[in-house]
Amino acid sequence: MYRLTSLAVHPILISPNKEAAIAMTRRLSVPDATAMLTDGGEIAFIDVREIMPFGTGHPLLAGNVPLSGLELSFETLVPRRNTRIVLTDGGEGHSELAASRIEAMDYTDVSIMEGGARAWETAGETLFPEIEVPAKGFGAFARINGAPNFISPPELDEALKSGEDWIVLDSRPGREYGWGNIPGSINVPGADLVRSFDDLVPDPNTKVVVNCMSGTRGILGGLSLVAAGVPNEVRVLFHGTRGWLLDGLELEKDANRKAGPVSQKARDAAMKRARRIAENAGIQRIDSSILEEWRQDNDRTTYLFDVRSQQEYEAGHIDGSRCAPEGTLPMSPERYFGTLNARYVLIDDDTVRATVTALWLMQMGWGEIAVLVDGLGSNTLEIGPEEISEPFIEEISVPEIPPHDLETLRQTTPVLIVDVGTSDSYEERHIPGAVWCSRIALNGFLQEKRFDGRIVLTSETETRASLAANGLDSENRESVCVLLGGNAMWQASGLLLESGLEYLASPRDDHWLASSERPGDSRQNVVDYLEWEITLLDDIEKGGPVPYKNIIWN
Repeated sequence: MYRLTSLAVHPILISPNKEAAIAMTRRLSVPDATAMLTDGGEIAFIDVREIMPFGTGHPLLAGNVPLSGLELSFETLVPRRNTRIVLTDGGEGHSELAASRIEAMDYTDVSIMEGGARAWETAGETLFPEIEVPAKGFGAFARINGAPNFISPPELDEALKSGEDWIVLDSRPGREYGWGNIPGSINVPGADLVRSFDDLVPDPNTKVVVNCMSGTRGILGGLSLVAAGVPNEVRVLFHGTRGWLLDGLELEKDANRKAGPVSQKARDAAMKRARRIAENAGIQRIDSSILEEWRQDNDRTTYLFDVRSQQEYEAGHIDGSRCAPEGTLPMSPERYFGTLNARYVLIDDDTVRATVTALWLMQMGWGEIAVLVDGLGSNTLEIGPEEISEPFIEEISVPEIPPHDLETLRQTTPVLIVDVGTSDSYEERHIPGAVWCSRIALNGFLQEKRFDGRIVLTSETETRASLAANGLDSENRESVCVLLGGNAMWQASGLLLESGLEYLASPRDDHWLASSERPGDSRQNVVDYLEWEITLLDDIEKGGPVPYKNIIWN
């Protein structure tokens, strides 16, 4: 089986005042957990390891909510307080600390799967490496059952040079497209392929190629056009831009070609195609009155996802809906919901993008999927970015220090600045001389360091630093304070920041490495990864019941 390199296990330190709460948390065996996962009821099955350890091997349906930032996202991902929650980890004890934090947020049904991933594997269950595995597994399922018409990179290169009428549509989010694209291709993320199709491809004789980075988005993009019934020949680029590079071809960098505003003619055609998809797949369509009934149901979880662009979302959206643009919801569902078998309502302005997204979520088997048909026209809309709720932070006695006071203090007193934000943010900008440390490793680092001076915790804003301070053992709190406003206020105060990764006090477990970025032979790493994608469905089938559903393919 393909595996990522295992990482060191970092023990956690649990303070005595939390031991009683942890002892009360229900323990489950692996068979108990698997029974709950297959009974059809709502359940949040959450792996609380950082993303790198999570990616070395985890149960297929486990969502990843890392312990280091759990309070920042958990209430959004699992909004109903009486949801069944099962926590897992790598067997090192992170679930215990996570349980105490979740129960402090008034969740009432929290369990720990004893032994974590190690026990899962010992019990004969399958662990899956990598991230976004359910989506990539569905890509393999769609490749087999939907049978897209592939074209190899050399064949596409030859076709583009031939002078024939070809167009290449890149279905990735704009940021990924900018990293490197097939020369001349146009960026049309996710379900925008169907919505903008007639504007981009007015001639039914034009041959269309859809691509992504490796496979899944390209496959789903190409098959969505086929499901919509476009008259053109549609191909999918085999292995996407990764395959293009492996075959010795060059990518275009920093391109900015994208679909413009959709014409009324193209929109009308796309709406007809969306209705065709909805009818063929049996997609549930609801109105605002039904949605309101669902939202008032305290025994079911209802998520609202607005699948338009972020700009459209911020111009006006339904209160309580989350922004899931550019086809990110089917590819990265764990970013948007933590409860399985819930209700997931999709929203846009004309049902096209919502319908295409619903098609894939239904076949992935996530739960009850519905498209809201009158959402934006019959509701009072909120304007602005998505509202982010403040995390739960217990009151603590750690003082705060303003930026200029800290700058003055460091001129006369030994000061250790520890950045406990994400390592990506630390790499981008941090206070000069600050060390980065994972929140999980902070207690151990401070005990080992035994710094004789003032210790200041900081992060992007002060939130993560305050959470980290709250989790310190009492002996570590004595000389600790938190930077008021974090790095953002430091910069706003006119003080300088620097970038880089010079000072790392703990492993960078929160930063995911793509196959091409991993140690060793980068080309071979990519080849191994692509082979893993091709054979992933076999591994899923061997591991137990396949969650995917074949709704539209004969």
